[in-house]
Amino acid sequence: MGYLSCKTDSSISTSTSDPFQIQEFTYKDLQLATANFSDSKLLGRGSHGLVYKAVLRSGRLVAVKKPSSNDLDNEIDILSSLHSPSLVNLLGFSTNSHGRRLLVVEFMSNGTLFDVLHTNPRPPTWPRRLRLALQTARAVETLHSSSPPVIHRDIKSANVLIDRNLNARLGDFGLALRCVDDFRLRSTPPAGTMGYLDPCYVTPENLSTKTDVFSFGILLLEIISGRKALDMANSPPSVVDWAIPLIRKGKFMSVYDPRVPAPRDARVRKMVAVVAAKCVRPCRERRPSMKEVARCLGELSKLNSWNGLSNPCIMGEDVGIVGTPLKNQQLELGVRSNLMELMASPKSQIRAKTTRLPNLRF
Repeated sequence: MGYLSCKTDSSISTSTSDPFQIQEFTYKDLQLATANFSDSKLLGRGSHGLVYKAVLRSGRLVAVKKPSSNDLDNEIDILSSLHSPSLVNLLGFSTNSHGRRLLVVEFMSNGTLFDVLHTNPRPPTWPRRLRLALQTARAVETLHSSSPPVIHRDIKSANVLIDRNLNARLGDFGLALRCVDDFRLRSTPPAGTMGYLDPCYVTPENLSTKTDVFSFGILLLEIISGRKALDMANSPPSVVDWAIPLIRKGKFMSVYDPRVPAPRDARVRKMVAVVAAKCVRPCRERRPSMKEVARCLGELSKLNSWNGLSNPCIMGEDVGIVGTPLKNQQLELGVRSNLMELMASPKSQIRAKTTRLPNLRF
């Protein structure tokens, strides 16, 4: 019986047989594009370095990541094999005469989910929050469904970026690892961000896709409540320590951000909170997969649209074209039927004195 092992490979894939092509830039081009890495172009700090706004000679706006260390091979290797509208995709890289590498990635013009939730003077509406949660869940699902799976290890609101169309995109793969079954113990130590770290992830061999599921659960609680994952100004400081007792008691409204109207449908309020609670279960084997989480949030986003809310959370490929009352009624019935399936298993109930909670099938 082997361990689940994550390998850091130094090879860089730039094969033109891929449906997308990674470009190699000259270091001088990126110096010019960032005004010699001027502070005026600085966008922020990632887990492994600085990120700059840049304009390429073609006129395209991009982001350039300048690492704090010389090792970007792992990040380039992972991103060069992944390309998805739910991720901040790699466009290219550069190497200077000293072997120092830079990454060129898509530019996200509307900041981070952290900014949207915690610094925006106009807090996002519930429909927008549900949309962002669903898009982030699908991004993590994309990583976990790749072959071999990729574990992000640093899912948090600051690493979810918002593009020009106000869609959520998962970025910053500085800590990400590829995973394959192996008979060797991993040498990569646990890493991540306080407040989002899975308590089960204490040694390298404890890493699994359920590590990301836990972090996503914290993020979902953050989206629901408007509270930071860890905030010493609150008591308790941890959003999970605050929210889970309320969810177990069935006090779902108490978990929702009081600055904006919560979902009108009590079932939606309850089920979104329960999804978050399941993701942060202490026993990682009892947590759902990201595929199951994304499926459930997708169904809830559709159900949410039938309760008098203006709903930007449904994307065209989810719903199709609807126009007549009959088609609308048929769609609503289909959504409710799917949710009944998701609620079927008695295993998923969270223990509470009087409240029977819905579940995911897992």
